[in-house]
Amino acid sequence: MLPEVVTDGGSDGGPDWKVPALRCGLEVTLLVLSVTYLYLHVGSTLLQGLLLVVGLVGSVAVLIWYVDRLSLAWVRYARTLRRRERRRRERERRERRRRRRQQEGGDGQ
Repeated sequence: MLPEVVTDGGSDGGPDWKVPALRCGLEVTLLVLSVTYLYLHVGSTLLQGLLLVVGLVGSVAVLIWYVDRLSLAWVRYARTLRRRERRRRERERRERRRRRRQQEGGDGQ
């Protein structure tokens, strides 16, 4: 399972895609090799067809699962950035109000 938000150390600091892509590739390769081995050792044409379908569906399922996990990591990352930006803007807004009040209070004295 992918961590909540993992950064790849790049300039944008977004979720890492290299490690999940490598794991996905390895899992799909293992699945394809296993299905190929079984396919070559099964004599029935019906079972061979069934194995091919299972291998294809399994490979697509693994790929979709990893893409889903990575897209969720990007959504969490974007949400975190948006929250930080909103907090920063709110802090700046409060600071401007405070300065304005101080200036208005200082001018009236």
